[in-house]
Amino acid sequence: MYIEFRLPQGAGGMTATYALSVLRDRLHNWAAKYQVEYRTKPIKYTLRVTFDSDESYTLFGLTWMPDPKYPSWTDYRLVVDLNNKI
Repeated sequence: MYIEFRLPQGAGGMTATYALSVLRDRLHNWAAKYQVEYRTKPIKYTLRVTFDSDESYTLFGLTWMPDPKYPSWTDYRLVVDLNNKI
C-alpha cells in the first residue's frame, strides 16, 4: 500500500521539481506534527509515500489537508499494491 501524488508535467520538468519540493516540505511538516516516519520515492511524474504501519495511512487520510495554493499537487490517492512492490 502507498500514497501517490501526481506531479505536473511540462516546462522541462521544472514545475515537477518545484512541486516535489513543496510536497516534501509539507510531508516533513505533517510527519513532524504527528510523529510519523515515512519514506518517499519519486517515479517519473509521481511521488510515492509509504509508512511502516497501516494505521499511519488512516491518520494521513484523516489529517492531510490539500494546500489551497497548489490543490492539484497536494491531492493524493491511496494505492493498494497487491504485489507489495514499491
